[in-house]
Amino acid sequence: MEMLNPRIVNRRFLGAVIAANLLSVHAGWGRSESDAGLRLELTREGQPAASIVIASDASRIARLAAAELQYHIAKISGATLPVEETRGDGQTRDHSARPRILVGESDATRALGFRSADFKHQEYLVHFAPNTVVLIGRDKPDPGVVNHATGQGFPDMFDEQGTMYATYDFLERFCGVRWYLPSDLGITFDPRPTLTVAGADVRRRPAMQQRFVGKDYRYPADLCGDTVATNKSSARLPDREHLLWLYRNRMGGTYMKVNHSLYGYYGRFLKTHPEWFAKGYDQEQPPQMCYTSTGLLAQVVRDARDFFDGKATNVMVAAGDYFAIVPMDNRSWCKCADCQALLLTEATRGASHYAKNDASDYILGFVNRVAREVRKTHPDKWIITLGYSDYSYPPEDGKMEPNVTVGLCLSPRFWFSAGTRDNEQAVMDVWQTVGAPLSLWMYYCFPSFSAVQGGYRMFPAFFASQIAGQNKVFRKAGVVGMKYEPSYLAHSQQSALLDQLEFYVTWRLADDPALDGEALIDEFFTRYYGSAAAPMQRFYERCEEIWWNPTNHPSGVTGAELAWRYQGTPERMRELGGYMDQALKAVTNDPYRARVALFEKGIWQYMRKGAEDYRIAAEAPLHSVTVPRVAAPADSDPRKLDWARAGVLDGWRKLDGSPTSKNVEGRMLHDGTNLYLRLVDMIAPSVLVDRGGIWNSDEYELFVGGQRGRSHRQLGIDFKGRSEAYRYGESGGKVWESGAVIVSDIKAPDRWTLYVTLPLDRLLPGGVLPGSTFYMNVIRSMKISVRPFNAVAWNATLGGFRAPGRMGEVVLK
Repeated sequence: MEMLNPRIVNRRFLGAVIAANLLSVHAGWGRSESDAGLRLELTREGQPAASIVIASDASRIARLAAAELQYHIAKISGATLPVEETRGDGQTRDHSARPRILVGESDATRALGFRSADFKHQEYLVHFAPNTVVLIGRDKPDPGVVNHATGQGFPDMFDEQGTMYATYDFLERFCGVRWYLPSDLGITFDPRPTLTVAGADVRRRPAMQQRFVGKDYRYPADLCGDTVATNKSSARLPDREHLLWLYRNRMGGTYMKVNHSLYGYYGRFLKTHPEWFAKGYDQEQPPQMCYTSTGLLAQVVRDARDFFDGKATNVMVAAGDYFAIVPMDNRSWCKCADCQALLLTEATRGASHYAKNDASDYILGFVNRVAREVRKTHPDKWIITLGYSDYSYPPEDGKMEPNVTVGLCLSPRFWFSAGTRDNEQAVMDVWQTVGAPLSLWMYYCFPSFSAVQGGYRMFPAFFASQIAGQNKVFRKAGVVGMKYEPSYLAHSQQSALLDQLEFYVTWRLADDPALDGEALIDEFFTRYYGSAAAPMQRFYERCEEIWWNPTNHPSGVTGAELAWRYQGTPERMRELGGYMDQALKAVTNDPYRARVALFEKGIWQYMRKGAEDYRIAAEAPLHSVTVPRVAAPADSDPRKLDWARAGVLDGWRKLDGSPTSKNVEGRMLHDGTNLYLRLVDMIAPSVLVDRGGIWNSDEYELFVGGQRGRSHRQLGIDFKGRSEAYRYGESGGKVWESGAVIVSDIKAPDRWTLYVTLPLDRLLPGGVLPGSTFYMNVIRSMKISVRPFNAVAWNATLGGFRAPGRMGEVVLK
């Protein structure tokens, strides 16, 4: 039986546990004309009836706001309002007596008592006066030229831009404009040659201090793209269209820049200060820093002070009043005694979840020590860090320095799992008691990122109806800023369609949480799809119901198998296809027809291809191998074994199950004490890529488990012989002390040969005995391909790398 509509479930759940504390001043979009007060006619029968007025020395913010106002009013009415400049006495040069829209600070606004500097951070005003509308806010005083047609001279996303906020609020609230996609295709409005506006004043600022989607990942020009990498990159949407889309959705605010911040230390200090780096790793580039090193502490403090004193370097992650301190993106912590004493062997909070506290005292303790020193010289500045992975929870004593702010990394798209939802709410609850200002880094990028990596097409993970309730949870926890990592496409692009409605609802509520989330969704389908609204809304809601039902996410199943065996089943695809057919028949005119066609191409055809590819790939067999027992090799050297007697790992395929021309062979032997693997890739070692870490370089990944689809272990080994090993679904900590002995031979000009010796007593809990059976997969991940996550596997995973349900059978003789 299918789950109830998630909008109903969401309302029941959140109504029982949450009371929102909404502080925003809100004037409703649906105000009737009887409440209107002053009325201004902006256009009459397709001709201008008003002027847009800016200062002669207007800021770039005001000039862009005026151009946007002019552009949208022309789309609505066909009339292009003239933009006039004040001459210094509050009058325009042509002494126009028609109604005025004053945009940004000018002599005219000062005569009415409105100055940009009098507004608070991000605050703005929409003010109605006789024959006048004022659109003004806190702006960066930055005079300059802006070319609306080309994007030249556009201001920075994080500049103070209150006048632009006022302009977009005015267009939404009083002119009926909405922005649902980049480019003109996503703009909705009611065409009318005579445009009259009326209403009450609005003075407010966005509820969330920061609102941001990384603009480094651009949309494809056709707004469609594909999450499966190809040899040919899609053309990018022009920067102008991308930036206008972000402006219109009020991206920006306080620039709290934060990310993994210490990678630049390799180039700066590895040769001169190797003692600052993680101990216990036999590799050229240690995976982490030593966070108990006093020298490292002093250098990070020095860097923070230099940044705040205006001496920034290009390797710092910092902006404005915020300097970031976040470790490298791995869990391979320093093994020195001082560091190990601060690490937990097993999480006491969030155990078995991604967000837990194994390293909270260790990492956040280091952040606290830096912050304490920086506060002595820069008491008004901030150290910003992440609550991420093993350091998601606060330190055990619950104390953070008063100049530390924390970005919590959450996965709200996966709150269909009660365990994930409850754990991440627990993270927010405990941080709220600490008192540090909180922002969010939300992983909207999954499952799309996994699909890109695995080379498959995902089932759409729609969840817009959950966002309103989640927003209330975030506000209750005291969150002041939000960023989300978007759904990815190939070639460093982001999807306009996989996040379309999620983007809109997220950022409208981040701006004004008093809005009704469900009303926003209903309005979207009506305004955007016209006569196709009903079937398009049912298509979306049906996909969301499927994604949000936890029974459609069985344990141990990932990738394409999860998407098309458990979610996009043939029966459901037939149902969704019916809605798509209804929508295509319902629309006969543009822009609605073009919007339905875009969805049909970018979502529905994508889904059909994903399902079809899976049906073919699912025929790929799960292999088995019998491993002969031999005498231990001389000098414990696996190269001296008789590999001609070995069990062969053959039948390699791409991850998605399709055939591969890649020439890889694996062989296995055992001596009752150790398991031996020889992996040969017929490739010139000179083209292998080292990107400074195991997982980012040419490497092999071994997965072993006692059963398919249960707890398992992972060993990554790159061509330089570096390795990392982890355990999943087991108690006793994340790291797997595998005891692996590795010999990586890259001396031959035409092949890379890897030998791995694994003690059988450490291979799995309780060890593995001769005569027993266990399960394994081996994946060769290549970084030299035009496809950045190209890989082949002994057993096709039908998705990403870690797929414990797709391991092959290994029988030890």
